[in-house]
Amino acid sequence: MKKFLLLTLFVSQIAFAQKYGGDSWATVKSKGSGKLAVIYYPQHGLIINDGGKMKGLCVDLLNDFVQYVQTKYSKKVSIDYQGEEKVFEEFLKITKTTPNLLGVSSVTVTEERKKIMKFTPPFIFNQIVLITHKDAPTVDDIKNIGSVLNGYSAKVMAGSVFLKFIEQIKKENMPSLSISLGSNSDDIINEVCSNPKLFSLIDLTQYIDASRKKLPIKMQQNVKIGPDQERAFSMSKQSDWDEIWNEFLTPEYRKSEKYRQFVVANLGATYFRVFK
Repeated sequence: MKKFLLLTLFVSQIAFAQKYGGDSWATVKSKGSGKLAVIYYPQHGLIINDGGKMKGLCVDLLNDFVQYVQTKYSKKVSIDYQGEEKVFEEFLKITKTTPNLLGVSSVTVTEERKKIMKFTPPFIFNQIVLITHKDAPTVDDIKNIGSVLNGYSAKVMAGSVFLKFIEQIKKENMPSLSISLGSNSDDIINEVCSNPKLFSLIDLTQYIDASRKKLPIKMQQNVKIGPDQERAFSMSKQSDWDEIWNEFLTPEYRKSEKYRQFVVANLGATYFRVFK
């Protein structure tokens, strides 16, 4: 049975490699051109396929990265969007196990994940926020969440850092809390919209998008969930693209007017009012 499971894992990894993958940075440098393969987990404001056109902050950064490589090294990099993965856990799995593939999404950089994959420098900082239906009572303090949201259940995205924090809330403040898992954030947000007795944890950027769409949810502003999160693009341990990304995506770049314009165009000025 153990041999069968190992064989199944090996075959699935080969399938990923056949479906996804581009050139290494070393190949691009030696040949003068090449393909940066991308798989993405769709997030409004960050990266989506809008009628065949890729849009979002991540797309703007990828395009600027291509220009940087051309200007500094006279190497031509083409971005090859090879697939959309709507299940976050699968997105991470494919990125982790496929050489020469960049995982584009808002992935939290953690010490645990650093052991199994590489990351670019952070392209954005994010807050985790607690959302409820718009008609839910206001939680004045996380210590009171058990009484204020008595009878509520929670749902968060599987494979995400949200699970760690919702389990902490359960342990410290709501021991009887029922927690379920979803495969993607959009579906969970829609469930909160339709279920007045459900709450969730999502990124601030996701809440900004939901607020723009006037969805019937609200952010519990008195509840602080963990520290600010570094979010980055991810890749396998075998990738060498981190070398050039470390040159491009610097703290100085994130302070530039160009970067600010990218953020405002895709997320709005609200982002900078939170992260001053």
